[in-house]
Amino acid sequence: MAAANHAYTLTWVADHLAVGGAPMSQTQLDSLKDQGITAILNLCGEFCDLHEIEAAAGFEVHYLPIADEAAPDMAALEAALAWLDEAVYLGKKVLIHCRHGIGRTGTVLNAYLLRRGLGHKGAARVLRPLRAKPANFDQWRTIRRYGKTAGKLTVREPRLESGRPVNLAPFLTDYAGLIDLAREAAGSVPQCGRDTDACCRRPLWLSLIEAVALARTIDVTLPSEVRQAVIERSAEAAREMDDLTRRYGDSHELCVTAWSRLCPLAADGACLVFDNRPVACILYGTPGEATAALWEKTLEPALTDLSRQIFFALAGTMGETALPLFALPDVASGRYVSAVFQYLLAHSRR
Repeated sequence: MAAANHAYTLTWVADHLAVGGAPMSQTQLDSLKDQGITAILNLCGEFCDLHEIEAAAGFEVHYLPIADEAAPDMAALEAALAWLDEAVYLGKKVLIHCRHGIGRTGTVLNAYLLRRGLGHKGAARVLRPLRAKPANFDQWRTIRRYGKTAGKLTVREPRLESGRPVNLAPFLTDYAGLIDLAREAAGSVPQCGRDTDACCRRPLWLSLIEAVALARTIDVTLPSEVRQAVIERSAEAAREMDDLTRRYGDSHELCVTAWSRLCPLAADGACLVFDNRPVACILYGTPGEATAALWEKTLEPALTDLSRQIFFALAGTMGETALPLFALPDVASGRYVSAVFQYLLAHSRR
C-alpha cells in the first residue's frame, strides 16, 4: 500500500518492509525518517555515492550495486538477503530501492519472498499489485535460479515475545515517561556517556522493563556490524561478571569494587545508545536529596511495577517473588532472556 501526503511515496509490502525509487533530495530522506524507515537496501549501481549520503543521513545501509536492467550476482544477493533478514527480524523498517523501484527492486524483493518460503506462486501474488517486479529475462532467470537454492530465514537469538505476540508499545511509552522524569532531574550536570565515561566503568543491573527497552534500542537503532561488536564485547563482560559472582557471591556491591571493564555500549568515549540509556546512567552524578527521593519514591517503584506488568503480558502469569535484575552485558547480548525463562520455570514449579 502506498503512503500518501509525503515528499517520498513508500509502497509498503509488509509492516517492516517497503519499496520505492531512489530518494533524490534531503527532503525525501527526511520523509523516509518521518515514515519510520531506519534501514535501506540500495541497489543503484549508477549512483555511486547515494549509499554514502543515505548513511550520513542516519540510515543503516546495505549497498548492493546492480547496473540498470541487470540482475544481481548470486553470492552478493544472498549476502544482501541475509542482511535484510536480520534487519526485519530485529524490527527495523527497511526500504529496498533502485532508481525507479521497478526491475532491480522487484528482483531482490522476489528473491526475499522466496527466502521467506512463499514459493513462486505466493511471491507472484504479493508482487502482482506492485510496480516492483522483475522486468526482463535476466532478472526472471535469476529468480528461477535463486528459487532452486533459496536459503531460509533463520532466527539466531531468543526473544521474549517470540512465543506469543505482545504489543510492547504501551509499556515502553510509560517507560519513556520515566526517562523524561530522570532527564529533568539530571538537569545540566555532566552527562555520562557524552561528557564523561565514569558511569560506564561500573557494573549495572537493570529491571525487566529497562532490559526490554534497552534490548529493543540495540536491535532497532544500531547498524548490524556495530550491534555484532556490542554482542561480542558483552559476551566477554558477562564472562568476567560470572567470574566475579563465583568469587564474591551474588552481591552487586562487591562486584562494583572488583569491576574494571568498560561498558560494552561505550565506544570512543561515547554511549552508543545515549538518548535511550538506562535511568541510572541518566542520573549518575546528579546531587541532592531530591534526586534520591525521586528514585526511591517514584522511579524505582514505577520501574518495578512496569516490570511486573510486562512480565505478566509476556508470560501470562504473575510471579510471586520479586523479579530478578539483569546485568547490562546480559541484556546487550540477549542472554537475559534465559534468566527470565528460568524465573518463569522456577515459578511454575511452586
